[in-house]
This record gives sequence, C-alpha cells and structure tokens, in this order.
Amino acid sequence: MLRWLSYRWPDVAGIAFFAVLTAGSLLLSLANPSLATGKFAAMTNAALAIGTGGIVSFLFYYLVNERLERRRRKLLRDGVKATYLDAKRNIALAVIQASQRGGRKDLQANVDTVERCLTPEGFKSLFKGGREADEGFYAFENEMSSQTSEYEEIVFNLKIMGRAAERLADSSVVDDQHTHLVLVRLSTLVDRIERNGSGYDESKLLCGFIWQIFAGWNIIDGDLGHDPIEHAIEGL
Repeated sequence: MLRWLSYRWPDVAGIAFFAVLTAGSLLLSLANPSLATGKFAAMTNAALAIGTGGIVSFLFYYLVNERLERRRRKLLRDGVKATYLDAKRNIALAVIQASQRGGRKDLQANVDTVERCLTPEGFKSLFKGGREADEGFYAFENEMSSQTSEYEEIVFNLKIMGRAAERLADSSVVDDQHTHLVLVRLSTLVDRIERNGSGYDESKLLCGFIWQIFAGWNIIDGDLGHDPIEHAIEGL
C-alpha cells in the first residue's frame, strides 16, 4: 500500500482535493441554506459541480486506465518470466550434457532430470558433493574450460536472460529499487561472462552464476531456497 501511494500521490492528492471541495460545498449549503439561493449560490453550485465532476473523472480513470495498466504490467511480467524459465530450462539441459561429457555416468539427459534441476533441492541433490574431476559439479565446470557446444548454448541462453532483464528494467513495471538492481546486475553479469569467454579461470564467473540461480545460493546470504532472479520477477 505504501509503495502504491509513493508513486500515485499526485492522483491521491487530486481526488482528495475534489472530495474536500464537494464535501465542503455540500456541508456549507446544508448548514446555511441561504448559500444555495443567495448571492453565493452560483459560487456554491460551481464548487459542488467541479468537485463531483472531478471525483467522477478520477473514478472513471481508475476503472479504465488502471485496469489497462495492470493488464499491461502482468503481460510484460509474465512474458519475461516465461522467457527466463525457457532459457533456464535450456541451460539445465546443457549443464547435464556437459556433465555427461565430463564423465558423469549417473545423469540422464531427459525431461525428468531437467525438471528436477529447476528446483534448488533437486539441483543440489544432482550436483552437490563429489571430490573427483568427473563427479558432482566438477564434471560440468571442467567442460567449461573450452568452447564446447554446451558452453555456447549456455552463453546464448544467458544472453536471452539478459535481454529480458533489460526489457523489464527499462519498463515502468519495476518500481522497487532492489528488483531493479537485481535485473540490471543480471544484464551486466551476462555481458561480463560473454567477454570472459571459456577457460579454466575465465569460466569461473559463469559456473558460479549457474550454481547461484539453480541451487538458490549467494555469497552473502548462503542458501536462499529459491532462484533470486526468478523470485524478483515473480514479486512484481
């Protein structure tokens, strides 16, 4: 409610003015009937007409324009979320395939495994742990040392995520500073990942980001239990 008032205060002030004008004119007329028939009748009636007309206009505005604005916000938010999740699903498949190439024999590149990767608990159960180069998340990380087809697929889909985040951040849908910062950081991070390229050290940023969004983790808060970017989009 407070956030809504913070960017709608001109409208609230406007309708409050017309409401006070209407109520004041009506109360004065009731308290002193001579105002409705005497020399101040025209002024009183004009104030009453302006006040009631203003209230009706504002009500019409909110019934029509606010409804259209909410629909536009919902369409944009849902479209960006769908784009983000499609790209994330494609990345999950590429992570599985890269892990298989890296020596994982226990993973299947099928729909069930991909869907399991899309929950933090499922992803961690598949990739957490392991000590050898062909175990856990290490098998995937090692495959990012060269520009494999899986690496290119992941970067391609990260760029899709980045463009979707930019589109949302530049719109009027985002009115929360934290959410806006999350989206801007995503776009910037994708640019850095693409610039770094593949390589043992170069791909650490990419691998760290993959773990963050799939495992629901960051260096400050630890386990979040959710993808912070998806969570920010859903909160709009």
